[in-house]
Amino acid sequence: MEQRLKTFVQVVKILLGILVIQCINLQVFHFSYYRRLSEQNCIRTIDLGIPRGKIFDRNGRILAEDKTCFHLVYVPYDLKEPETVASVLSSILGLDRRELLKELEKKSTNPFERRILKRDLTQSEIAAISEYAFKLPGVFVQAGLDRQYTLGTGACHLLGYTGEVSQEELDLLKDEGIKPGHYIGKYGIEKQYDQLLRGKSGGYQIEVDARGHQRRILREISMVPGNNIILTIDQTIQEACINALGNREGAIIAMDPRNGEVLALVSNPSFEPLNVAKYLVSPYNRNNPFLNRAIAGQYAPGSIFKIITEIAALETGEIGEHDRIECTGSMEVGDRIFHCWKEEGHGWIDINQALPFSCNIFFGTVGMKLGVDKILEYAKLFDFGKPTGIDLPGERSGNLPSSEEAGGAINIAIGQGAISVTPVQLCTMISAVANGGNLWKPFVVKKIVAPDGKIIKEFQPSLKKTIFISDETLTILKRGLRNVVKFGTGAGANIPGIEIAGKTGTAQIAQKELGLPTRGAFACYAPADSPSIAMVVVLDEASSGQAARIAGSIIKRVFTSEETVSETTISETEQTQTLPSGSQGFE
Repeated sequence: MEQRLKTFVQVVKILLGILVIQCINLQVFHFSYYRRLSEQNCIRTIDLGIPRGKIFDRNGRILAEDKTCFHLVYVPYDLKEPETVASVLSSILGLDRRELLKELEKKSTNPFERRILKRDLTQSEIAAISEYAFKLPGVFVQAGLDRQYTLGTGACHLLGYTGEVSQEELDLLKDEGIKPGHYIGKYGIEKQYDQLLRGKSGGYQIEVDARGHQRRILREISMVPGNNIILTIDQTIQEACINALGNREGAIIAMDPRNGEVLALVSNPSFEPLNVAKYLVSPYNRNNPFLNRAIAGQYAPGSIFKIITEIAALETGEIGEHDRIECTGSMEVGDRIFHCWKEEGHGWIDINQALPFSCNIFFGTVGMKLGVDKILEYAKLFDFGKPTGIDLPGERSGNLPSSEEAGGAINIAIGQGAISVTPVQLCTMISAVANGGNLWKPFVVKKIVAPDGKIIKEFQPSLKKTIFISDETLTILKRGLRNVVKFGTGAGANIPGIEIAGKTGTAQIAQKELGLPTRGAFACYAPADSPSIAMVVVLDEASSGQAARIAGSIIKRVFTSEETVSETTISETEQTQTLPSGSQGFE
């Protein structure tokens, strides 16, 4: 009996020893871990999101800013019946039940962290959620921030949009305080300058009960606003471009030829920056709405390239100002026949008539005199085939082919063949012509300004190079570009009282027999004698005449108080140009 008692006492001692050791282990060595776990269970941090700085145009008008709104959020730990919650939310908010359930059942690295189900709730939605709150444990309405864009779809390719950070992005940005559910810049200015626009998140630390309902606020964490950005963009010009382009597919870019400041940038089709997901599926994803055609659309330059051919011919002496060439409407070279856009031909003309009337036979003949290598040499002077370096993500370089791939001197001389350019490249080229040879790097951000008004960084114009063009060549070329608008192919841009100089270019998308339209473009600057704006209009399915009319209407709006001619009016007054059969038959 005594032995049994001793054994019992020993066992109790051992058990008490284990208990004491475990208590020490839990309360001393693992104190921090279990305290954190306890706090997470009863103390929650409500993250209101990362505030972003405002984006202004050059005149201080707001183009993008945050607004306070309400989001529908949930805490995975408190969500006991996701199927019931999904059904209730689906019926009162009209959301897809399967998508809701998929989101609610998504695994989370931190089950105590709130996740957003729907952003920017309406008052009626908030009322409905409050009415059914007893059926929605773990689901709440929470104050937050949402991005607003003054011009909506009209500046989406320029300003871009913000979106929830992906897991891949989170891995890269976690050291910068980014957490799941945070929004970052995904496109355009928002992406390019995301780190500068982002502030520091704020919110509340609250105590909750066993069902996750808020009991009291323990601590408030103040938000730190992000930096503001002032653009070179002029909202008035941007809106004029938006209105003039209308629903047409294409792009417009305008810049100051004196320093490279981009004044407007528009691309169509566009997308809603607050509803990006809609444009990822059919039918909204047709024709690539996320392609910024102004900097990444790669087009055949067509007859706009004749500017390069003329400079090369005059500078090398291959032709003189009054040398004449006969255009009969076509020319035979080997076993191929090349057409002029004017079937009956232009007759005997010199460079002073050839550029305004955009004669293919004249420039094709000049191209044969110059040879492929010399034409490409002058194209390289204007940095065709290279990105311009504009401070927007996604710029493409176009294609300046080798002499072997160019498709012959005639093709390249009239902007045909393997060559492709972006509208921003054409804009820097026509700007260099306007200013006498200075090739500026285009840029859209003028200043970065702290919330207290202190200038963090101010961007200065950057001169990439100066292209030597003789005064004689410039005089002939500029006179020809002015005549393009006065009485030539760009007459649609002629505005009384405003001297505009420019060049049209129309390329066939396919053979005439297929019934497909042409692609039209117009590059110009104004006023002709003292240029302060250069512009390129590219239309995916239209004529160069229509592009010229659009450019003229925008410039009229810029220099006068008259409203921009609408896209509908333009389309009603001019039919799409059709061209002779064969890819060589374009203006």
